[in-house]
Amino acid sequence: MFFGKSSDSRIRPFKHAIGARSDSLNGTLDRFRPMRLIARCQAVALAVAILALVGCEPATESEPALAPAVPAATPTAAAEAAPTPAATPDATAAPSPTAAPALAADFGDAPDGAPAGYRGTRVIGRFPTRLDTRSSPNPGAHVLAPGSDRLGDNVTTEAGAADPADPDGQPNLINGDGGDDGVLALTLELDQIPAQATLDVSVALTVAAPPGPRYLNVLIDMNLDGRWSVGEGETPEWAVRNLVVSLAPGTSRSVRTLPFAVGATSHLPDGAWMRVALTRERIVGDAWDGGGRWQAGEIEDYQLMLPRASGGASETAAPLVATICPENVDVPAGMLMLRTGCRLVNLGGDGAAELRLVRAGGDARLIPDRIDSLDLRAGVRQDVPLVLIRGEAESNWRYQTGERLAGQVTDGSVVLGSRAVHRTLAIAPTDDRPLFHIDRTADYFSIHDLSPVDGFAFADIRRITSGTTDLTAADLDLLRSVWFTVEPVPASNPGGTYAAFLVDLADALPRADGDLGFQIALVLQATDTSSDDWKPQVGNFDLFQGTDTWLELIYRPDATPPWRLQKRTAINPGEAAPTGAVAFVDGARVILLVPALELQRGPDVLRFRVTSFVHQRGDPLGIEGPSMADAAPGLWQPLAAFGSLPVAVG
Repeated sequence: MFFGKSSDSRIRPFKHAIGARSDSLNGTLDRFRPMRLIARCQAVALAVAILALVGCEPATESEPALAPAVPAATPTAAAEAAPTPAATPDATAAPSPTAAPALAADFGDAPDGAPAGYRGTRVIGRFPTRLDTRSSPNPGAHVLAPGSDRLGDNVTTEAGAADPADPDGQPNLINGDGGDDGVLALTLELDQIPAQATLDVSVALTVAAPPGPRYLNVLIDMNLDGRWSVGEGETPEWAVRNLVVSLAPGTSRSVRTLPFAVGATSHLPDGAWMRVALTRERIVGDAWDGGGRWQAGEIEDYQLMLPRASGGASETAAPLVATICPENVDVPAGMLMLRTGCRLVNLGGDGAAELRLVRAGGDARLIPDRIDSLDLRAGVRQDVPLVLIRGEAESNWRYQTGERLAGQVTDGSVVLGSRAVHRTLAIAPTDDRPLFHIDRTADYFSIHDLSPVDGFAFADIRRITSGTTDLTAADLDLLRSVWFTVEPVPASNPGGTYAAFLVDLADALPRADGDLGFQIALVLQATDTSSDDWKPQVGNFDLFQGTDTWLELIYRPDATPPWRLQKRTAINPGEAAPTGAVAFVDGARVILLVPALELQRGPDVLRFRVTSFVHQRGDPLGIEGPSMADAAPGLWQPLAAFGSLPVAVG
């Protein structure tokens, strides 16, 4: 498509030259004074525009008059015609041509050579809006015969963007076009960065409009530099390219564009100027700066605004937070705990953000699953670390990014809206066998004779598993913040590689019970020698037999403190050994983390068993009252191999 250049730069030199020539003839034309004015007006003639000297001023104050009936996408005659040499004065000279009527077209109203109005900047808007614009090699965008093809219900006509006699009461510049009513909403989806948006516009054709497709094009000053341009590596400013709009003459419809990127990866373009063009022709090329002329259609310009915290345009912008979480997290075989995380990006103004993850299925855990209030400054990214505890099967966690905010369009300004987007984070074990070995039976036994007894569900071990995990001190602090924590005295958890053990019980472990005491123990073959293994000392069996190290999570209601975690060894079982282990209780699940440096055996040869024991208060050996116990694997079965399923669970 070719656009003609403004003729102003060609006319001005000839105006000066012809004026000088006419003045030099004053002395010889006294006899022909009645014809003097005609001679001056004939001194120069252009194909479409006539430049008057005395009594022949142009129709507009600053823009040359053009004939309105110019085919779309072709240069005007005024832009291309060469000046005619001055005629010799003659009483028989032909009369001067009639001046062309003033242009009655539809122009935009974005700033062209004036401040763009971007907060905190001095950026000049150089959007091609004036007919004789210097912001583009093309004329300022305008439609020569508006009215039949419309954006919205109204369309205005004017001789130019700065027409002082604009029929709607004020010149278009800046943001003064009374016919800008086609845009219905611009709505964001904050589930990625840059944010995505859709634009809703109303398109109407009069009964007299010819059938055929129309084309919608949209420009947005994404980088707020005062131009509609193409920047390498930046969000495309030609946001919507030649969207085909089909409707019958005499009808109207609402059109929604496909999603397009808006702004940058850290902010939205608050105050950006947007041009919407409806035409009967495609706009061709790889770049469009916003200039051009078309026979039919409409040009509308708007300024985009972020929603304000209190609803007023002069108040602080409201926060618009994008929540970015992984779609899928695969947990490799043998891995029990995994670090992942979500990112919160505040694309709007200063304010609070939140993160809420809701489990929709499965048994994997995410910690934390909720952050209610997080202060985020505008343009700031905040990474939220999550600790994932693998479950037996695939799990899904849902979260919402963004919220429902109704957009507004008023007085040529578009306040951005947003819609809530719901997303899912899927967690899947990558091996083809379940993580836990499941024991579905309640198989308590007596601590004295191994006979079956009735017991409390919280001591029935249903599932166990193990694996390694790397945790920093910050990760451990995060776990402490959400789980009930039991540590040795004094605690020492610098972070590093841990052997992790998960124990699932049939019911939640009581946090405070004045009538019962209990113990959950992890017993290990932690060394490579068998000579230091524990020998039974109570009757002819013991829960710790065949192992050399154990960690005990103990609750005694009459002790101070009532909860403690201690490590013991077969070499010196009467004294607690120093340890950096830590235990967490989450309802019916117990997590034990043992620093890998405390284990002489590597993970490939490490063996373990988990035991539970419940007794009445003050009777830890069950001598006076009933007691119950459970073991996984069973006491007569081999120890479980670390990182794999046990042979069986008792």
